[in-house]
Amino acid sequence: MALLRKKPATPDALAIAREMDQFDLLIEDLDSEYGQGWLGAGLDDALTQIAGLDPDATECVILAVQRADEGELDPYVGIVTAAKARGLPVLLVVEELTATALHRLVRAGADEFTPYPMPEGVLAETLEKMRVASHQPAHVGDMSARRGMILPVQGIAGGVGATTLAVNLAWEMAQTPRKVTRKVCIIDLNLQFGSVATYLDLARREATMQLLTEAQGQDRTAIGDAMVTYGKKLSVLTAPPDTVPFEIVENEDIRRILDVAATTHDFVIVDMPSVLVGWTSVVLEMAETYFAVMELDMRCAQNMLRFLRALKAEDLPLEKVQYVMNRAPGGLTGGGKGRVKRMAESLGIEYNVMLPDGGKAVMNAADQGVPLAEGASGNALRKEVRKIAGSLAELAEKQQADAI
Repeated sequence: MALLRKKPATPDALAIAREMDQFDLLIEDLDSEYGQGWLGAGLDDALTQIAGLDPDATECVILAVQRADEGELDPYVGIVTAAKARGLPVLLVVEELTATALHRLVRAGADEFTPYPMPEGVLAETLEKMRVASHQPAHVGDMSARRGMILPVQGIAGGVGATTLAVNLAWEMAQTPRKVTRKVCIIDLNLQFGSVATYLDLARREATMQLLTEAQGQDRTAIGDAMVTYGKKLSVLTAPPDTVPFEIVENEDIRRILDVAATTHDFVIVDMPSVLVGWTSVVLEMAETYFAVMELDMRCAQNMLRFLRALKAEDLPLEKVQYVMNRAPGGLTGGGKGRVKRMAESLGIEYNVMLPDGGKAVMNAADQGVPLAEGASGNALRKEVRKIAGSLAELAEKQQADAI
C-alpha cells in the first residue's frame, strides 16, 4: 500500500486521500509516473507533510476526493489552501463529485482536476500540462506570477511614526503604473491599539477577531472577506474592534494569515506592535525586509539595544532588518549629522532609510483619514516614502525577471 511505502527523502509528489487504498488505479498511475518517488498521506497528517515539502523539489500535491467526502469538505479546502500557500500546484482527482463541491475546491486554488477512474494516460497528460504551465515565463510587471513580499514595520518606541510609514508605504505601493497589475494589502497586527483603520478612516471589523482566533480553519476566501478596501486599490485587515491580549494569537495563526496574504497579494505591509511578542519571530522569519523605525533620542537608542539583544539571543535573522531614522535632522549637516553617526556607531548599525520630518501635515492627514499622497502630495516625507516604494517595486520586478 502507498501509505506503507518507504518515505522518499524529498518526494516528487505528495498524494493525499482519506483512504488511499480506495484509489488503487491512481496508485498504479503514480507508480508508473514517479516510481518510488511519491509519498502518500492521509487527512490527519496532510498539513504536516505539506509543511515539510520543498517547493523547489516537489512537483505537485495530488488530492483524491470521493462523493462521500462532500459532507466534510473543509479539510480538503484547507489542504488545497495550505499547498498553494507553499507555492505547490494542486491536482484534484475526483470520484463522482458534484459541481458545487468541485467549484469550491477549484476556488480554493486547485490548478487542475481529473475524474476517477482515469482513462489510461490521463494522469501523465495532466501532469505534463501542469509542468508546462508552471514554466511559462511571466511578464515583467505582472506581479501576480510571484509570491508576494512581506514587509513588516515596527516602531522601536511608541510614537516614532511606524504606522505612518506603514500606511503611506502601502498606499504608495498600490499606485501602479499603467499596464501593471499589483495587489497590495496592509495588515494591522497591533492587536491592542492598532490605528491603521483610523489613519484610513475605516471601520474596524468583527471579522478580524474571528479570523485571528480561527486562522487555521480559514481558507483564502475567508481571509479575503475579512479585509476591507481603501480607495479601490488597497486591501486592509484592521485591528480588532476591542483590545485583546497578544497571546490570543499563536505562531501558526500568524503564519497562516501571512501565508495566504502573500499568495493573494504582491506586497504585504504589516504594521507591528512596538513591543516584542511571541510571534514576532515568525513575522521576521517570513519577511523580505523588516523595517525598524526609531528617532534620534535616548529612549529609542536604549530600546534599539534591547531589540538587537533579543534578536541575537533567539538567533533571528538580523540581516533582514533595515534601520529607519524618522524625523531625521534637516539636511543632516553639522551637529545633526554627527549625532546620527554617533548613535549608529554606538548601536553597531547603519541607517538604511532617513525620513524627513513631515511636520503638521502628517498629523492632519492622519486625523482626516487619508494618506499623505491624498492630503499633502508635495510633503517631503511623502516624497521619500514614494522613493522607498519605487525601490521595492523595482527589487520585486528584478527578482521576478531573474526567476524566469
